[in-house]
This record gives sequence, structure tokens and C-alpha cells, in this order.
Amino acid sequence: MSSTSFAERIEQVPELVVQAEARLGDHDFSGAIALLEPAFRAGIDSLDLSSALMQAYEGAGDTARQEALMAVVLQKSPQPPLKLSIAYAEAAMRRSDWSSAVQRWQSILDHQPSFPPQVYLRQARALLAAKQFTAALGVVDLALEARPDDPVLVDLKSVIASHKAKKYQVVVQPLQTAPRLHWEVVDGQRQIAALETFRRYRVRGWVDAPADQQPELIAIYPEGESSLTLEREPQTGMDAGTWRFEHSLDVAAGVTLGVRSGSDELQPCARLSVTPVMEVVEGREGWLFLANDTNASVDQFTGRKRLSDEERSQWRFFAAGLGPLQRQRSLLFLIANSKEMVRPEYYPYARADVTITEQVSTLLEEGGIEYCNPVTAMQAEADSYYPTDTHWSGRGAYIAFAACMRHFGFDDDFESQYVFEKRDVVGDLGSKSEPPAKSSSTVAVFREKSGVFCRFSNYLPGTGNITIFENTHPVHARTLVIFGGSSAGAGGFATLFANVFRRVVVVNLPGSYVHEIVDREAADHVILQTNERYLATPGRIVKTLAEAELERVTRAMPAGGRVKLMERMSRFESCEPYHDFMKRLLAG
Repeated sequence: MSSTSFAERIEQVPELVVQAEARLGDHDFSGAIALLEPAFRAGIDSLDLSSALMQAYEGAGDTARQEALMAVVLQKSPQPPLKLSIAYAEAAMRRSDWSSAVQRWQSILDHQPSFPPQVYLRQARALLAAKQFTAALGVVDLALEARPDDPVLVDLKSVIASHKAKKYQVVVQPLQTAPRLHWEVVDGQRQIAALETFRRYRVRGWVDAPADQQPELIAIYPEGESSLTLEREPQTGMDAGTWRFEHSLDVAAGVTLGVRSGSDELQPCARLSVTPVMEVVEGREGWLFLANDTNASVDQFTGRKRLSDEERSQWRFFAAGLGPLQRQRSLLFLIANSKEMVRPEYYPYARADVTITEQVSTLLEEGGIEYCNPVTAMQAEADSYYPTDTHWSGRGAYIAFAACMRHFGFDDDFESQYVFEKRDVVGDLGSKSEPPAKSSSTVAVFREKSGVFCRFSNYLPGTGNITIFENTHPVHARTLVIFGGSSAGAGGFATLFANVFRRVVVVNLPGSYVHEIVDREAADHVILQTNERYLATPGRIVKTLAEAELERVTRAMPAGGRVKLMERMSRFESCEPYHDFMKRLLAG
């Protein structure tokens, strides 16, 4: 084609697009395609032409060509139109191509100077469908920074966290009657755990074989098979030999163990796989409770699980260390009650006369430790807990907050400072249902204008998270350090203190104490909070943050996840020593 004819074609584009749009208006999609395709194939890069052609493909039901055209236009454009980038990501979502969708949404997040907040939501949903739960939680947290009370984001976070924490257990299916393969689980491994635990599940055992034959142990996975090392034991008889093994297997993917001897065919012996365990038990009137959790909450409530002699010894040692600290400063040990303790009338099991809670309470009292177990106050308020979550509601968080403040010597009219609003939420138990179940919960709203802002967060998910709140016009110019677990954030518990104190430092180390943090903060008050179902094991008292062994958390994160976490953390102004500590941890 000559340059003149190409120039003429460019001049004809506006008229061509007008003609095509007329045909689109008449639903003559094939006619519009016939008009526009030759010009596009000739190299005309007009965005108007491309947009009209995409509409024609969409109207004709040719989504494959529409998506291919999107890819070409986006690749050629130095600054792709946001609307087109979103449409390209949505195309992958419609095809359930979650890997492509994740990449396309991420491209928008990385390269578009601005975008609507729904992009975070769609990226999180794509990551959830792709089973990239940690990344999905990170994206939701980014969105929540801008819209902390968005109910859709709050519910989605509960659903993602539920999927990430979903529990499984190993199922073994014998495949042959011949007793050639004997195996056992290596001691100390958790039998009910999240899926990732079973990616490297250690088993050991032995294979019986004739004395003159060396057997071969084979692991058969969906993608293929691999040979596993066997070590021969000294022969114990004339006709048989024993070959031992110990290996890590990806039981999460499903694996078959088989034995082959000499030229014999492979003999499948056992199939190892995982199956979801029931994580929720439904009580009366639709109330949901935790079941089959790693803390054995049902067994704790019914008395089947009690403190062992070793655990009693650990609690006495903990109390002996905590006593001097409590005499030196304003410090309170707080128990965040299990829901079944607060609402036993809805729970399908009978409570034992003595549970771990009573055992720990006795040990704390013997050690002279002041502690707060607000169960009676919680029981007095019908909405302190709600049907679809394990944690206290906003009302329950307020009850615990008020009890702590009274212990610290404050006599403010706390009731007048807060108003309670009702909202329908999913919760961490409702998120385990399909579809997710909602129930009404309360949210504590500060009546005055709050000067609270987040001074720093290291964004670690769960254990080791450090978040610092500061208040530009506090009611009391005090500093509080909270060492707690998930309940420290549930119902806005930590935020209740942040609304009245100058500075609140929240560290996710349930029931523990770090001298370095308390001393550096010159904390006026300290709360050691632990969830009631964690009471089988006391927290730790350590001198430095390094002794809390948070490197175990960061080592488990993929390299890309550590980089993103560093980027998020670096958006805060330097907050020593927390910045440097986390940088060293993430770089290791």
C-alpha cells in the first residue's frame, strides 16, 4: 500500500467510525466488523476505530477476538486508557482465567496513576479464586486503609482469611492386602492444620522384601512419579529383609506410595490425601461456633482437655516472671472470652465444672497476678458476641475496654463517649459457610471528632504485627502497649483506647511481654491479652523483640511478598526502632 493511500485511509477513519457506529446502533455487528477490520489490519492505530471494533466483536459474541484486540491496543499504547485496562482484566475474570486476571489487575495497580477503589476489590477476588490467600489479604488491607469501614471489604477479608485458615486432615486409603509397606507419621506433626502444612508432611516406615531383592519405593503424584530412598536394616531372617525410609511428601496434592521389586510391576500400597474437616458447629438458633480447631476448643469446654503437669509448671513460671512486672507498672492480664463461655445457652455441648480457664485462674491467683476475665459482664449484654464470629462484637470490645480503664484508675463517663450502631457482617465463622452467612453485630462509634491516625504498621499478617496509633487531641496524654492476638483488633478494641490515649502500640504476641518495647515506649499502661482458647500455653516474657523469633514469620513469606510488605511499610515516616528491625528481618 502506498503512503498516499495510507494517508487517505487515516483521513477516512472518522467517517468510517461514524458509519460503523450507525451499524452498531442497528445491531449490524458483522457489517461494522466488515467496515473496520480492513483499516485496523492496515495499521491504523486510531483508538476510536479500535473501540468501535471491540464493540462490534462484543455484539457479535466473538469475545476471543475482542480480547485479542484489547491486548494489541494495550501493548501499543504508552499510557493505556484505564477503561480499556479494566475491560481487559474483566475479560479474564469472565473466563475464570484467574492467573491472567491477577496479572492484569496488578498491571493497573502498578502503572495507572489513579484508578477507582473497586480495582482493589476485583484484584482481591481474582487472588482469592487463584487460591493466593496471603496476597489477597494484602490487597484488601490496602483498600481498607482508604475505606476502613467498607462492609464489602470487611466481609471479603473474613472470607479470604477463612479460606487461608481452612483446616484439613490426612486420610490414608490402603490399596493392597499384601503387608509390604508399613508407615507412621513422624512425631510432633499437627494432624489438623491449614493446607500448606501438608505440602511437606513427613512419614517414615519400612518395606518388607525377600532377602535377595532390593525393593523400590515410589511416590506417585498427579504430575508424575519419583523414587524415594530406602536404607536397609541388618537382615533379621533367612527369607526377608527390612528397608527403612523417612521422607517429606506433598500430601496436599495427593500421593500414592507403591513398591516395586526387581522386574515386578509396581504395587500401589497406600493413598495419602487430605480432606477438609468440619470447622464450624451450629448451635441453637443459628449460632455458629468453632470446631476441630488446633486448640481443641470443644474439648476445653467439655473438660476432656485439661492442663498437663508440664503446662501447669509453665504457667507457674510465667506468673513468677509477671508478678514483679505488675508490681513495677500498671499492667493487666486480660482474657478475651471464647464465645461458648459467654453464650453457653446456644452451644451444643455441656460445660465441665472445671475447665482450663479455672485452672489458669487458680495458678494466676496463687502467683498474685491481677487479671481480668470479663465473662460475667459479657453475659449480661446480649450483643457482646454475635452468631457468625468467634470474637467479641463492638459492644463486647467496649465492655473489655471499660473494664481495663477502670483497672487503670480512670473514672470517665465512657458510656457517653460511644454510640453503638448495628451492622450485618459475615464474620470468621459465617465466612466458612457457602454462601457466607451474615448476622447483626454492633460497632462502637466514638461520638467526638477523633484525632487518631496510624503512625506505623509493619503489615505482618498475624503473629508479629506491630501497629502504632497516635492521637492529635487525646483525652489522656498516656501511652498504652497492648500485647494481644486477634481480639486486640476485633470490635475495634485497640481503637477504643486510641480514641482516648495519646499513643497506643499494638503487638500481635498473645499474652506475652517484650521489655524492649515497653521500656522504649515508657508505657504508662500495658495489657497482656490472650484469647481464652489459647490458655493451655502461657505467653513469653522476653527482653528484646528479636527474642520473639519473628523471623519464622518472614521466612515463610515468598520473596515477592516480603518486597511488597517493605514497600507498604516504607510509606510511613521512619519510626525507630521498628523500621530498622523490620528491614533487617525482611532482608534476611
